[in-house]
Amino acid sequence: MMRTRSLMMVCVIVVLAVSGGGAGAAGALDDATILAIYDQANTADISTARLAAKYGQSEEIRALGRMVAADHVATQQMGRDLAKKLKIVPTPPDNDTSVADCAKSVALLQSKTGAEFDRAYLLHELAFHQAVVEAIKGTLLPAIKNDELRKLMNTVLPGFEHHLAATREAARKMGVI
Repeated sequence: MMRTRSLMMVCVIVVLAVSGGGAGAAGALDDATILAIYDQANTADISTARLAAKYGQSEEIRALGRMVAADHVATQQMGRDLAKKLKIVPTPPDNDTSVADCAKSVALLQSKTGAEFDRAYLLHELAFHQAVVEAIKGTLLPAIKNDELRKLMNTVLPGFEHHLAATREAARKMGVI
């Protein structure tokens, strides 16, 4: 239980740290930083989703992992293509610890097997997607200057919300929540 809580906290910290800590930081973000945050959030979830696709005990977890990984690969590429088009170099915030935090999440998931892995993955995804949705709505969208970037965020937001809903449904079915 303690390791599961630690995993949840790591993923929430990842999103909050890279998004500047909350709505109050919106003025400090620029589009290059937002693109870096977006890219890292996708990278983090691709990493954990691929673990679920490979190591999930249940077919439901493996299928959820495959869907999440495929969706995030596609949306990550959309962000990278937009950055290239706009000639913006994604620049992580100075306080960015997201790579190290992602590694911790991956390590914690890798330490689990069977039903324990499935439960840890579901709890991770619930916390991660909730934090990402809140960061997009409350911090990133208000700070975006470029209309095309704003359009991208508004386009992908329902996908993050869908992942959250699909994870909630799987967690309910499996008795995790």
